[in-house]
This record gives sequence, C-alpha cells and structure tokens, in this order.
Amino acid sequence: MVGSIFWKVGTKRDSSSDLSMIIGAMYASVLFVGINNCSTVQPVVAVERTVFYREKAAGMYSALPYAIAQVVCEIPYVFVQTTYYTLIVYAMVSFEWTAAKFLWFFFVNFFSFLYFTYYGMMTVSVTPNHQVAAIFAATFYSLFNLFSGFFIPRPRIPKWWVWYYWICPLAWTVYGLIVSQYGDVSDPITVPGRNGTTPIKAYIQENYGYDPDFMGQVAAVLVGFTVFFAFLFAFCIRTLNFQTR
Repeated sequence: MVGSIFWKVGTKRDSSSDLSMIIGAMYASVLFVGINNCSTVQPVVAVERTVFYREKAAGMYSALPYAIAQVVCEIPYVFVQTTYYTLIVYAMVSFEWTAAKFLWFFFVNFFSFLYFTYYGMMTVSVTPNHQVAAIFAATFYSLFNLFSGFFIPRPRIPKWWVWYYWICPLAWTVYGLIVSQYGDVSDPITVPGRNGTTPIKAYIQENYGYDPDFMGQVAAVLVGFTVFFAFLFAFCIRTLNFQTR
C-alpha cells in the first residue's frame, strides 16, 4: 500500500517539493508499520502476563527469564518483517540501489520497528490492561508525530521545545532515513524564493538541520531506544503487579 501510494517518487528530485514528497514516503513507511506493531503486540502481552502471574505465584519461574524471552522472541519476527517490507517499499519507491544506502535503510527500519514493538510491550507493563495501554500509547503517538522533525523541521522548533525533539524516537528515525539516503547527494534542486539551484545535501542541512556525518550517532541512539524500552518492559514486569483477586 505504501509503495503504491509513493510509486517511484524516489526518481523525482528536481525541487524541494519533490524532496518533501520523498521524505514523506520514508516517514510514512516507518510510521505505518511501527504503530501497527505497537498496537498488535499489546493484547498478546496482556494475555501472556496473566499466565505469567499464575506461573510466578506457583514458583515456576521469575520475572527476568519471562521478560528476556518476550524481548528476544520478537527479534526474528521483526527481522523477517523488516526484510520483506524494506525490499518491497525500497523497490516500489525507487530509492537509489547501492549496498550502503539499502543496508542503512534496512538498519533504521529494523530498529525502528523493534523499538515500536518494545514500546507497545512497555505500555502494557505499566498499565493494568491492554485497553489502558492502547490509550497510553496513543497519547505519545501524537507527540512523536509533532516532534519527528518532518512536519516542523528542528531549526523551526521553538528553543523551549527543542529538547523534546532530541528525546523523540521517531525524530531519530527520520534523521537516519533522510541522511542515509540523501546526505551525500549533490544533485541540484530548485527551492521557492531562491535564485538558481541548491545541492540536496546542502538543502537538507540548512532546512532540516541534519548533519551528513552524524549517522554513527543516529545508529547508536536507535539501538539505545530499543534497549531502553526493552529494559523498561523487563523492569516494570518485575516490579509492578496489577493482579486482582
């Protein structure tokens, strides 16, 4: 669906409007699956947590092995999901077929889907049931969207709100997707209000505030968010008990 909506927009990059369309395609491709992962994992974890309470009370196993198993078992599923999703979307959107750019796209998508999944699991662990977890998660969806850097680029975010941009997981995802695909592209584009043309990498740096040499830090932060949500899930499962008699 995403690929058909953004059919071959990657080949059209003559103006800043074309570039915004491409960035929108990358943004939507992650958000579409990420929120779906978060929403669908919540009822599963909520049901399994009830079983865990029973088995823990019976002395069968403790919270840590349960949490580790829940976290680890999601990895192969998300890996397979990322593989076919990336291949389909990357081909249909017609991004540049180079090994480095494709692998970066895969990397950013994989850890983004994974942290969305762990975020959904974490919301269940801090709430009494998956209905409340869904409401809790949805509250932050809007904030993730608002501070992702897509609708409002970071240089235009007021200084008293820019701190939230840096702690927004989706902002780092968008950062990684844009820089990995266009951080080294020098093709000229036309920008409204400017005479002549501007190189794509210069426009990205000026308009969005993205540093082309920042991909290593972006990758580390994406891994960090994944580990952080997984750790919170394990910690809350161990310390919080919403069992009612």
